[in-house]
Amino acid sequence: MPSPVPATNLITVATALGLFALTIYLLVVGENVFIPLVLAIFISYLIVALSHVVDRLTLGNWRPPGWLSLSIAIILFLLAIALVIQLITGNVRAVVDAAPQYQERLQNLLSDINRAIAFSLPWGGPLTLTTMLESFDLRALAGRFAGALQSIAGNAFLILLYVAFLLLEYRTFDRKLAAMFPAAEQLEKVRSTLAEIGRKVETYVAVKTLASLLVGGLSYVALLFFGVDFAGFWALLIFILNFIPYIGSLIAVFFPTVLTLLQFGSLGLFVLVLAVLTGVQVFVGHVLEPRWMGKSLNLSPLIILVALSIWGALWGVTGMILSVPITVIGAIILAQFPVTRSVAVFMSENGEVR
Repeated sequence: MPSPVPATNLITVATALGLFALTIYLLVVGENVFIPLVLAIFISYLIVALSHVVDRLTLGNWRPPGWLSLSIAIILFLLAIALVIQLITGNVRAVVDAAPQYQERLQNLLSDINRAIAFSLPWGGPLTLTTMLESFDLRALAGRFAGALQSIAGNAFLILLYVAFLLLEYRTFDRKLAAMFPAAEQLEKVRSTLAEIGRKVETYVAVKTLASLLVGGLSYVALLFFGVDFAGFWALLIFILNFIPYIGSLIAVFFPTVLTLLQFGSLGLFVLVLAVLTGVQVFVGHVLEPRWMGKSLNLSPLIILVALSIWGALWGVTGMILSVPITVIGAIILAQFPVTRSVAVFMSENGEVR
């Protein structure tokens, strides 16, 4: 007869499940509070990473002090934000206004496809897939995207306020840690864990931002070369979607190539733009980015997909963008405790955790 499960184990499992359910509930209910805070944390990592780049610059034997490097990084970040705002205000409204025109072209194109397929088949009944596509509302889609950008812009002041206080805390955080953990061994372990989290998240944010800028910039040049409308808007969209693992690249390529077909009505140009944009995504995402990133993340692709689904369900597109760095932090924390270390090993790509 098997021995009964100890009551303490049942209590532990029940407590863990209860805490997990409470965490999910708080993440959903407190979405408007947590999303700006989490975005601010990763923006802070980006600014710190940028300051480290500035810190490596030398002029003879002179190197910029830490405060100057951080100040330059903040100025560069604010200039980038100003550029993004200019792109948004200059292009989103134009895309929304032009959406009905492209909607009509889309319906005409789908009607032509429907007639061509119906003519080649022995029956003339309507095609369900085409009927569904004909109900695809480009104006509503563009409006929803504009609304999402406006929502982020509405939280911009709160996010920047969080960033400012996080950067102020950055200078005194180590002293607070020393006061919180007086035991030298415990303090060293906490510092090591936080340093590992900082290193991996900083690497991910910096490399992903650089890769996204490169993909967006090359795509902008290609779309401008081919004369595709709203090249700046599509480049911005590609830059944002490139932060979403796997599916972001597919969506980023889909919209400008479909617009190319609607704008020019040329299948050859459509295929050419599709090939060029896909080539840019493959070159940066599968050649350059892995070299820059190395094995610093050490996350299983399956875990990335699961995290993408979970955080996307919780926080939408913003959750999908933040899914990888949040999962990286979770895996590092889980690896520090014997009880949860096996979970961190399962989440890793090569089974090695520190």
